[in-house]
Amino acid sequence: MEKRTGQDVPLETQPQPAPLSNEAVTGYTAALWKYHPVPTEELEPFPECRVSCRTHPGGTVIAANVRGKKHKHEGNNCDDWFEESSVGELVFAAVSDGAGSRKFSRIGARESCRAAVGYLVSTFETLWVQQPELSEHIALEFGDERCMDACRVLAGVVRQAVLKAREAVETAFLTRSADPAYTAALGRPLEWKDFAGTLLVAAVFPAGAAGKLTITCQIGDGIIALIDSKAPFAASVKLMGAPDSGVFSGETEFLISARMGTQEALQSRTKLSRSHSDILLMMTDGVADDYFPHETEIRRLYCDLAVNGILERDTPEDEALTGSQKLPEPLGYPWVNDQSVQIPLHYTRRIMESTGLRLENLWGNRGIMALARRDLAGQLALEQPEARLQRWLDNYVERGSFDDRTLVIVEMKEA
Repeated sequence: MEKRTGQDVPLETQPQPAPLSNEAVTGYTAALWKYHPVPTEELEPFPECRVSCRTHPGGTVIAANVRGKKHKHEGNNCDDWFEESSVGELVFAAVSDGAGSRKFSRIGARESCRAAVGYLVSTFETLWVQQPELSEHIALEFGDERCMDACRVLAGVVRQAVLKAREAVETAFLTRSADPAYTAALGRPLEWKDFAGTLLVAAVFPAGAAGKLTITCQIGDGIIALIDSKAPFAASVKLMGAPDSGVFSGETEFLISARMGTQEALQSRTKLSRSHSDILLMMTDGVADDYFPHETEIRRLYCDLAVNGILERDTPEDEALTGSQKLPEPLGYPWVNDQSVQIPLHYTRRIMESTGLRLENLWGNRGIMALARRDLAGQLALEQPEARLQRWLDNYVERGSFDDRTLVIVEMKEA
């Protein structure tokens, strides 16, 4: 009988290599990114990152944006921007993502956020004093016509802020069109679409015993979400906007679109909610795309922020894990800015895999969140909340995620 060699074994019966784990794949790809600073000769360059943490009478706003891996690798600017401010207990915020295919879209993003928040501040500094009944009426039953009238007035102001943002982008375009430096940078004259970007705007008003009234308006992708961290899992999240598409598949809508130029066009993009939610999240698609589908995965985002010490709640550490359940060690990947540095972070998915808990189980187990933060205690003790957010945004790893990341967190103060 002829002896068969290993080469004669049919392919389907040969041992197959074990598939690579998700961590092995992400670890390999994370090490491939290179870091290049933004060229110093760029016109109106954006910083590597921006952070903010301010406590207002209406709550605390923690915000950060970071330049994405792709832009670091190619040596380009970040295209994201955010702004936030307040008038008394009223809190305002805006985020924008400049169109990545347009060299100066970041300028449109910056100017739109500044104009939207600036308009809200200047308007309500006067309106809230001249019409004090507005604050009283939004606390009435929703069926009360006075409440509805007050909500219509406030929603109109938020929409007008979006239109003012659009005007600001147009002004930015017109003033730079006459500057030969911008023409030289592009090798052609500036165009209106060079300043294209998304815009997400939110305003939060105290509504007495009814909680907070939140009004939002969204153009383009990204996500705005309300979270009630004390509510049961199924009732804990309400989306306050939805990413939308433009004329073509895969294209998002932009603020400069001719369709976005009137109050009427913005009505369907305006959302109102009165609730006892204690967290408002606003983000560009660099974060939102990593937590899709949003209806469920925004809760995972909240948990990721909690286990990494960015959001902290009164969480008793005596809710011990049962049996052989153990938390996984924090995981670090090579940092794009310096491959020799690895920043350890917790991932909700890994905690779920390790403990056997589902997301809804983890949501109600604040003890696990406290234990996870204890693993990072030394690191967290040296940082302010905005620095923790910036570190997390700059270092968490998801497959296929390389865009600029912006996240604004409004922690609402209870009445």
